[in-house]
Amino acid sequence: MINSTKLFYFISFLLMLTIGCEDTKDDNEDTTLEQPTSYTFPSRFVDGESSVSYTGQVVRNMLHSDLKTATDRAAEQMYISEAVLDGLYDYNDTGGSTYILYGQTPTVCEATYENISTGKNLKGKTNTAVIKGFGNLTAVTAVESWIDNIGNYYINSGDTEASYLAYTSAEGHNLSQMINKTLYGAVGASQAIGNYLAKFQESTFPENNTPREGKGYTDAEHYWDEAFGYFGAHRDFLGSQTQGTTCIDITSEHNFGWAEYARKRDENPGYSFSFRTDIFTAFVAGRTIVHNGGGQDELATHIDMIKTRWEQLTAANVVYYINKLVGTDGYLPATTETSITALSSAATNYNKYWSEMRGFVISLQYIPHNLSDASLNTIVEHVRAAPLYPGQTGFDTYKSDLETARNLLISELSLN
Repeated sequence: MINSTKLFYFISFLLMLTIGCEDTKDDNEDTTLEQPTSYTFPSRFVDGESSVSYTGQVVRNMLHSDLKTATDRAAEQMYISEAVLDGLYDYNDTGGSTYILYGQTPTVCEATYENISTGKNLKGKTNTAVIKGFGNLTAVTAVESWIDNIGNYYINSGDTEASYLAYTSAEGHNLSQMINKTLYGAVGASQAIGNYLAKFQESTFPENNTPREGKGYTDAEHYWDEAFGYFGAHRDFLGSQTQGTTCIDITSEHNFGWAEYARKRDENPGYSFSFRTDIFTAFVAGRTIVHNGGGQDELATHIDMIKTRWEQLTAANVVYYINKLVGTDGYLPATTETSITALSSAATNYNKYWSEMRGFVISLQYIPHNLSDASLNTIVEHVRAAPLYPGQTGFDTYKSDLETARNLLISELSLN
């Protein structure tokens, strides 16, 4: 009887041990992974679980997108109010805020920001360096000032409150574009390159042998994912990019800002490389190395590719918008069009494209890689801090100045 009882407890113990460990991988199990074509990586530590996680970046991409949607909708008081804009920039979880993303079909699966991640905002991740060409303004103080101005312009624009005047400054800044393009660099690129990818140096290489407590991924895997999250690409960016039939999983099935710009610039003929292919492939290759336990030396080439192409992508956007101003049928006013001023309706397209260009010039300073600081200072000097109009000092040579800035970018960053 005693032996039977001991045998029963021994078997029960073995059974519980087996059940308790069935979801945890054997330390001796080979988890080496061949490089996939999509950004899909299983956990090395938990069977059946993904090790990819960047929900905080998804929420910030959503807030960035919604802030642009809101500042553009100048005709609707509920979206253009300063309180709404401030709330999107310095977001504080409300439990009920919904993702705008107008025109999305099918709808987004995650109805609110908090369904994805909590405690996330844009302001807390905005680079605090002084913006070149704007006195002592930082990206934080500039964005907050521009949001405040939109609120004031809306209130003071009288019968034309539903027009472009709600987001146009007296200097001609399209504030919706200035906010949007500045944040591309001051949040997304700055965090991805200046923060997360910068951690992968020999002296600061993140922990990559044991998972975070309660998670199926290591610090190194997570930091690399967070950099990728700011790029904002569909996880099958180079493939079919399938989406759900009833709703879209915004965490993996959507292209946000930077990824979308990579796609757009690839549509412009003339470049000898593909932004989307090179950046995405480098992210996947690097993540595979991290998954397989590789180190800084193996990652260096891929990090350099990401930084090089991201800087070139930012510069390509500047070139694109300068061409919208000075190219054939460009929107830069003729010297004789003296009736065009910053607030005239005839200047709306000029103001828009100028502001997109200038915002991306600001973004360049957060991706210091191959463009020298001296060259960036020259570009800032030539494009100015505000658009020029016929009759203003310097306007007669402004087209030449813009072309000089464009050509310097093309030459120094090999955008042939």
